[in-house]
Amino acid sequence: MLPPEIAACLEPGEQVLWQGKPRPYVFMLRGLPAIFFGLVFSILGAFWYHGAMLAPWDGWWRFVPTFSLPFIGLGWSFFIYPINLGARARHTWYFVTNRRVLIARWHSKSPVELRVFTRAEMAPPHVVKRLDGLYEVVLTRSAQEKPYLVPRLESGFFGIPDGEAASAAIKKAMAP
Repeated sequence: MLPPEIAACLEPGEQVLWQGKPRPYVFMLRGLPAIFFGLVFSILGAFWYHGAMLAPWDGWWRFVPTFSLPFIGLGWSFFIYPINLGARARHTWYFVTNRRVLIARWHSKSPVELRVFTRAEMAPPHVVKRLDGLYEVVLTRSAQEKPYLVPRLESGFFGIPDGEAASAAIKKAMAP
């Protein structure tokens, strides 16, 4: 069931053919490599801070240790990135109507953000079954032309339990 705020974004006469929500852990797994970069930045910043505190600075040079704090903060932001992706997944809905294919993101205090796929950017849906039994449905031509890259989260439906049903609904909605 769609929240009323998202249902209000539908045009008059538009009917939902299929809807789904991604599993948050699928989004979170995509952010795990960022933890390595966060670790590197945090450790470098901590060594810089520690080393600069040991040095005998005079005058304005006493501020040199504080220059490491942005690196430590950047490292922590990389640690938090997978958690942010999981929260993003909890606020994401995929749906196919008789006229459009959409991704909707809604946070309680902000307006609904819609990602509408146009016919020009879409290719026939490419369904991939993951090892965990969930599906990815890649929709954009650019993502399908580069199978060696991990598709962006805005290029399709990811972490859904019924990829074949989503693909059938997309084909039905995009039929001329």
